[in-house]
Amino acid sequence: MTKSGPTVGIRETTGLEHREGTRPDSAGGGPRRVAVFVDYWWVYNSARQLFGGVQPPAWFGNVAPVELGRMLVKRPPASVRRSERVAAGVHVFIRGYDPAVHHGQHERVQRWTAAGATVDVGPAREAGGGFWQSSVSVALASAVTEALATGACDTAVVFAGDVALLPLLTRLAGTDAVSPRLELATWVGKDGTVPTQLASVAGIWCHRLGEQSFRQASDDRRPTRPGGARLRRPDAAAQPHKHQGHGPHRPPPVSTAMAAAFAAAGLSGASQEGARPQATEPARPAAAASEGAAPSPPPQPYRTPDAGGVMRRLTQRLFGRGA
Repeated sequence: MTKSGPTVGIRETTGLEHREGTRPDSAGGGPRRVAVFVDYWWVYNSARQLFGGVQPPAWFGNVAPVELGRMLVKRPPASVRRSERVAAGVHVFIRGYDPAVHHGQHERVQRWTAAGATVDVGPAREAGGGFWQSSVSVALASAVTEALATGACDTAVVFAGDVALLPLLTRLAGTDAVSPRLELATWVGKDGTVPTQLASVAGIWCHRLGEQSFRQASDDRRPTRPGGARLRRPDAAAQPHKHQGHGPHRPPPVSTAMAAAFAAAGLSGASQEGARPQATEPARPAAAASEGAAPSPPPQPYRTPDAGGVMRRLTQRLFGRGA
């Protein structure tokens, strides 16, 4: 279900100190409820930078947020068991878009909501949204603060990298140990490159997901056109065809080594395309040209041997008659 960005009052924010370590039951036991908050544009853009190569296609970098959230819940920090963590929802934050124009984005949002994610669409610039990345970061920070303050979750995993979230991390970071309330997630390159400065904040556990994890959560489904036809896959369009053009299939030219072999066998007049010698018209006898002589029959066309015969003769000259 799509909703607008939540806001948090001062009383709710200050109540975080009294709600640290809350559990589902009143006795304080049971697994911790983990909610995942995703800055989708940052997740998409950083994946393209680290795993997309020089010029990745437009669809590259899209992920399934619910699958990504499930992955983060089942990757607990050190000294924490998987059985101590249960999913408490996935919240996706995106900038404002026009469903009538951005068909692909609208299809993705529909898939996310159908899978159980909550999508927070930021206001458009015309509606007073201003710089959209700042609006998304403020909405995400407010949602994390509200979820922890109201007890909607025990641990919040933030998959984002905007430096504007630094105050949120520093306020909720642990002093002597890793904070049990807030975790950070980011992509990491093969060489250990991390595309955000937030990973260096002390007291915050950081999930570093590599390319293999990105492939597991990747969503490369192409959007459909307004008429219902699905767009052509870029990878299929890039595959070379067996035969291009409308004319008859032309065999590839003979290599230089093959031409040298023909020359060594005494077939230097053979062409490269069909290995056929050039047809020459036989010379007409001089007596036929004299006046009053019987006309000579028309010259018979030179019958060029087929390529199979030429190759057979070449093989016999190079390797002997028994070849």
